[in-house]
Amino acid sequence: MKRLILFVFLLYPFAILLATNISYTADNVSIFPNPERGFIDQLEKVVTASSPNVVKGHASYFTATGDRESQRLVLVLYYLNNFKSTATLPAAVLNGFDEDMAVLRQYGYKCILRYAYTSDNTDDIAYDAPLSIVQSHINQLKSHWQDNADVIYVVQAGFIGAWGEWYYTSNFGNQQSTMNADRSALLTSLLSAVPSDRCIQLRTPLFKTGYIGDTSPLTSSEGFSGSARARLAHHNDAFLSNNGDLGTYTDTATQKAYIAQETLYVPLGGESCILSTSEAATNATYAKTTGEMSRLHWTFCKASYSEIVTNKWRSEGTFDELNRRMGYRYQLVEGSFPDNVTAGENVAITLKIRNTGYAPLYNERPVYLILKNSSNTYKVRLQTDPRRWLPNNALTEISETVKIPLETVEGTYNLYLYMPDAYSSIADNPRYSIRFANADVWDETTGMNDLNASISISSNTACCDPLEPVLLPATLKKDNVSAVSEDMTWYQNDYFDFGPDDNPNTDRWAQWAIELRYPGEYTITDDYSCPNGHAWGLQLIDADNTTIASYTTESCWTVGTETITYSSPWDLNIAQGVYTLRVQNVMEWGQPKLHSLTLSYNGELPTVEDVLETTNTQSQSYRYYDILGRQVSADHKGIVITVNPHSRTIGKGYNR
Repeated sequence: MKRLILFVFLLYPFAILLATNISYTADNVSIFPNPERGFIDQLEKVVTASSPNVVKGHASYFTATGDRESQRLVLVLYYLNNFKSTATLPAAVLNGFDEDMAVLRQYGYKCILRYAYTSDNTDDIAYDAPLSIVQSHINQLKSHWQDNADVIYVVQAGFIGAWGEWYYTSNFGNQQSTMNADRSALLTSLLSAVPSDRCIQLRTPLFKTGYIGDTSPLTSSEGFSGSARARLAHHNDAFLSNNGDLGTYTDTATQKAYIAQETLYVPLGGESCILSTSEAATNATYAKTTGEMSRLHWTFCKASYSEIVTNKWRSEGTFDELNRRMGYRYQLVEGSFPDNVTAGENVAITLKIRNTGYAPLYNERPVYLILKNSSNTYKVRLQTDPRRWLPNNALTEISETVKIPLETVEGTYNLYLYMPDAYSSIADNPRYSIRFANADVWDETTGMNDLNASISISSNTACCDPLEPVLLPATLKKDNVSAVSEDMTWYQNDYFDFGPDDNPNTDRWAQWAIELRYPGEYTITDDYSCPNGHAWGLQLIDADNTTIASYTTESCWTVGTETITYSSPWDLNIAQGVYTLRVQNVMEWGQPKLHSLTLSYNGELPTVEDVLETTNTQSQSYRYYDILGRQVSADHKGIVITVNPHSRTIGKGYNR
């Protein structure tokens, strides 16, 4: 058999034209809660072993009416005054943090997290803890932060000085607005301890540029990359004050331009501390407030402090506009969807979305197209990254080709846009889903946005035939897994999580049922993320439940934040047939994580001389596939495989 080399430049035509075009009505008036944005208030406390909770016990805070009804963020400040000279935090304080985060989860909130050792700056000095003590506390808190990353929006650097604002400090260089060795060491510890998908906010731009070593702002290519530069963000607790916001800016023009670019990729928030009515009258006007928040992409701001400023905003109508526009505010503008499709078919959809908010979204979040009727619901993930939907009335057009799930039951389905949290622990809670600012779209019971469109789906008669083809190369991941062990969990960003690390877990596994259409060589590439340290195994199991191939990854402990991809080619002449591909933890203790496997076919393809002729290749009752098993249209040029859905026979042909 000759190897057939195909240079393929094909367009796959759609049998159905896009027929439904919808325009949506914007809502520019309503004030409603959305996750990870908006006005905030603060809960704080000096914690002790006997009284370790800051949040627990404050149910009334989360059920209050008024401003709180539109809030989903709270600043939680732990004062560790009692542990300035104690390297080990009591277990009760650590467990108290977990209890507090559980309360946030219960009420649908996330926190802006900060720690400090004092709120006293008497004589312009604050007695905080030395670097060694701070680093010891961070090391103890690390696992608790990691375990509760789902309800942590952002971490403020804290720990240094009065209120954790990196000023008035007895241990880190008093009244310095630039970095020194101890401040850099503390920030390095934080970058290692804070969950890698969460930003750390610094009090002035000079702290970031001093740590990074240059004054270049983030670019689109590095934004959201997970690097230290991409994770260091900003907060301003002297918003609109005189003297460069009380020293926040030492070169206002240059540094505000820097922040304006940075905050397309990292969040900015804070409070105003103006205590003079005359200063507020000059600096906190509608024009200055909204202009500054728009330019610098503000995401959150304290609602209660200072009251001189917030009361002025309320009396002049500024407060309501800020309540609507801080952070993101997405609006559906137009949508285009097919009327009739067949299950398993690739279809084109278009959505135009406007972000009327001051800022983008910053934490990763999936976007799903939902097909739903009274009996069934199907979820299709879109490729768009909502963090890239630019603010200040920018319009984003999403044009994607999506595949209707092959298993979709025939019927008419309503379409929804669904943006749940990325963490499975809270993804099903509609309080963590994003609501669009449109009339008649929000479903508060499901957290979905009604696209006001329906689609009629015909069943694919080849759906359940054993000859139904497999797309190669195939990416095997959470969305198409066929079975998992009962105690398997999911980690952020759709990773398989073989934890927890405190229990034996060698029986934790996930697997896919795969049909290999061609005999020959297959390659399996695994996407294995470090640093998680722990190895895991891969098995190929035949129909007789016999393991015919296995592979174990290496361990990696010192990679830092780098991601390593291991390739494990199995040079096996595998017979065609149905197999099970299983990933399994091979360690008694550990938490390896895996995102996906890619299965590729490397064998011989038939030549034209090997192809059987068939008739009726243009009959619309037939299903057509290319040589790699991908469904194509009847007029596809090249080798095609036809399936008669009535007689269940197949044939091969060559369309010229």
